Amino acid sequence: MSPQALYDVHSMFKDIHKVVIEFAQSLDEDQLYWKPKGYSTSIGFHLWHLARESDFLKTVILERTPQLGEEFGEAKEIWAKEELAKKWGFPIELNATVGTGLSDEIAATLPIPRKDELVEYLCRSYGALEQFVELLDERYPNFDNAEEELKKKLQNIRLNLLVFLSHDCRHLGMMECLKGLQTGFGSATENRK
Repeated sequence: MSPQALYDVHSMFKDIHKVVIEFAQSLDEDQLYWKPKGYSTSIGFHLWHLARESDFLKTVILERTPQLGEEFGEAKEIWAKEELAKKWGFPIELNATVGTGLSDEIAATLPIPRKDELVEYLCRSYGALEQFVELLDERYPNFDNAEEELKKKLQNIRLNLLVFLSHDCRHLGMMECLKGLQTGFGSATENRK
């Protein structure tokens, strides 16, 4: 059995990712794209954003921490490797964006892809991040075997992973609210239908 990491973000990521993916799979296309009047983003936007953020997070960590080594994977996003911005018709100037800091007007116009493509990208982004965290926890269950510079980076990585975990939870809440506005049932009332 491998030593226990100082936290268990891997299990927490797997849990929240499972909930988000099952939520996404439960939607029909209309629910995915629907927005309340005067609101800029749909559930589809939130799912796209979560996929982009997870894809980005792993890549930026690898770019900034080359000491982790090749076993942690390539520092290139699925988004870039597969030219998804071009494939899905995203504005060229937004190619690098993850959805953070967009104006409401721009967010409202993004060409969110079909549900099957979006969920597939989400699953792959989540899977890559989960594999990364699992390897990080196996390789560095604590900071004992890391040099001082790497130790500081690992502490920062773990903090960022926790921030992203709460980020996913916040977006799940937004999506559940949007679905509840459409159906009259939120996650708490889902089983009473």
